[in-house]
Amino acid sequence: MPFTPEAPQFLFENYTRNDKEWFKANKETYEREVLVPMREMIEYLTPLMKRIDSRIVCSPKKISRIYKDVRLMRDGMFFKKSIWFSLMRPKEQYVSKPEFFFWISPDDFGWGCGYYHIPTPVMDTVRTLILNRDKAAMKALDAYDRQESLVLDGEPYKRDRFPNEPLRFKNWLNRRNLAVLHTSDDAELFFGDKLCERVKADFERIAPVYELFIKAEDSVAAEDTAKTR
Repeated sequence: MPFTPEAPQFLFENYTRNDKEWFKANKETYEREVLVPMREMIEYLTPLMKRIDSRIVCSPKKISRIYKDVRLMRDGMFFKKSIWFSLMRPKEQYVSKPEFFFWISPDDFGWGCGYYHIPTPVMDTVRTLILNRDKAAMKALDAYDRQESLVLDGEPYKRDRFPNEPLRFKNWLNRRNLAVLHTSDDAELFFGDKLCERVKADFERIAPVYELFIKAEDSVAAEDTAKTR
């Protein structure tokens, strides 16, 4: 089922009220208007995810909790303002993995592919692959350049660390983190029946970026294994 205006309205009111009793009284609305469409989108995306990487976990359990972790409640807020899901390989403790993600909030919604926080060895390997013009790296950059929906995101360095590289490569090399994402406040798209198709199409277009990340991940894992032998 498509999202309705009740979804962002609920998230806004729940976050603003910050009242556990109000949430309990309105939990049915949360289930129907937020969780059901999110679960259906995961189900819709699952065949594509499995084609991209059979190890990606596609489950309703990948939807974030609306409650904050008690360790993060320094601002006195019990609830999160946004809800998201992340489709990725099984995580190893708290080490970030490349993921396909989708989120909604009272203000906007969006989706993309990348890292919450890329491990330094993986980022270094991604840079090496780009600098060496590796086939997977070039395929990823070509896929990104051919589309116009998603933009490259990630904190940039204050100074250019690769002054001799073409601008196309600098855009990737001079960042601490990497993700490609689309952010929107287009109500017609969000409440329409084509949202899942749009997200799926963008994920398919940008799959080579995920494959670049996985190549870097596998390379780092192989090096770590070799060191322990």
